[in-house]
Amino acid sequence: MKRNFTLRFTAALLPLIAAGSIAGAQATTALPPAATLVAKYADAVGAPAFLAAQAIVTKGAMSMPAAGINATFQLTQVAPNQMSMVSDIPGMGKVEAGFDGTTAWSMDPMQGARVLAGAELAQIRDESDRRASVRDPEMFTALETVADTTMNEQRCYLVKLTWKSGRETSDCYSVETGLMVASKSVQKTAMGDIPVITLFSEYKKFGGVTVATKTVQEAMGQQQILTIESVEFGDGAGVAITPPPAVQALAPKPSN
Repeated sequence: MKRNFTLRFTAALLPLIAAGSIAGAQATTALPPAATLVAKYADAVGAPAFLAAQAIVTKGAMSMPAAGINATFQLTQVAPNQMSMVSDIPGMGKVEAGFDGTTAWSMDPMQGARVLAGAELAQIRDESDRRASVRDPEMFTALETVADTTMNEQRCYLVKLTWKSGRETSDCYSVETGLMVASKSVQKTAMGDIPVITLFSEYKKFGGVTVATKTVQEAMGQQQILTIESVEFGDGAGVAITPPPAVQALAPKPSN
């Protein structure tokens, strides 16, 4: 997305903008059903192959140009709903986040270890579920196409997603390919709610799955760029998601 592009309208107004309302009785083109767009996206990325893998390990680079940060990351996903992401930042240390199916956590050199609860827990629980990545309809209570617009310099259909957890996010699916080119969300963090726009590009195929190898997140006037270098699919043997010891020390102990 170009830096001078500003979203100035609420979601309630987007349908009017997309329709290009003009005084008079001029007809407008109907927007495609959200369920159709989501199904096309799942087909385009290879949802069956993605969901069939018991473990997925993604490696790559992370940068924050304005802060002069360059790092590496590893994202490990274990079916059906476990995830761990570790970024190693030279001169700073490791930044970690994860969910083992029960406990969610984050840990970094500035805030230390935290066990996530409330809205932060709901968010990471959603994102850790393998079905979320391919927008399985079972994850949502409602899907609505709200605009024919342009994001990430591509014409796309904007779909509002209402998650079963109560969260609301939006995806923009390419009119041409059906792939996701952008998304909008409000990230729940220890610093409060942070609006985030994420741009997806440079899709490549790994095995039977098509992956956006470049992801740009824009938040609070900063950019974070993730570049995927490898994606490995496995049967899960030898792969486990376990909270770090510092998190385990904070997690509530089961009552006898």
